[in-house]
Amino acid sequence: MWNFCGDIEYECHKCKIKNTMPIDDFSIECTGGSERSMGAESIYELICELSCAKCGNNISLNFEASEYPSEILNFIIDNSTGANTLNEPRIEYLQEFYQADDLDLLWQSIPELITTLKSNPKLIREISPREFEELIAEIFRKKGFEVELTKRTRDGGKDIIAISTDQLGIKNKYFIECKRYAEDNKVGVEVVRALHGVKNMKEGPNKTVIATTSFLRKTLEILLTMKFPAVGT
Repeated sequence: MWNFCGDIEYECHKCKIKNTMPIDDFSIECTGGSERSMGAESIYELICELSCAKCGNNISLNFEASEYPSEILNFIIDNSTGANTLNEPRIEYLQEFYQADDLDLLWQSIPELITTLKSNPKLIREISPREFEELIAEIFRKKGFEVELTKRTRDGGKDIIAISTDQLGIKNKYFIECKRYAEDNKVGVEVVRALHGVKNMKEGPNKTVIATTSFLRKTLEILLTMKFPAVGT
């Protein structure tokens, strides 16, 4: 068993600034494949669309990857625009150290995972990004929110939709973006911008939240680069 991993380093075409984007932020889809002499070939598309943190240039980090034969990365084609990519996605093989019958020894539900993390918080960086999303969704659910865990999409901006209803029956919609990052991998300005941008969309939220296992990178810089509407007098 394997998955894509690593951080993609890129250089903006317009201002030449360099930055990195973790593979966890990419939309990854199997777009097709065919039968070949050594079995099936699977084609994957990895896409992350963002704006340059310095000049606002539109960047699309886009790779086409072939798995052939099974569990072997055959080739990668770089279709990125707006930036030069300085490396490619890698794959990591996941060690399967337990059998199905052994799952009784691990958590069988998100509430059990929460209990496990209370006793050992450091394990939160060992769970998968999807488990982290489910964890955050369960926390909001326990607080009385109506929660929808969304499918992975290319536009970003929400992993969870949570709705609360006050005593007057007024509903508040929250969009929650989840980033299960390593401690030294800070959340960048492009994530904050994308989440802030969805507030201006039709059917957008009243409030937005970033839930992360890391920290915001240069928080003051992020605030200064955000464009907030002017307040009239």
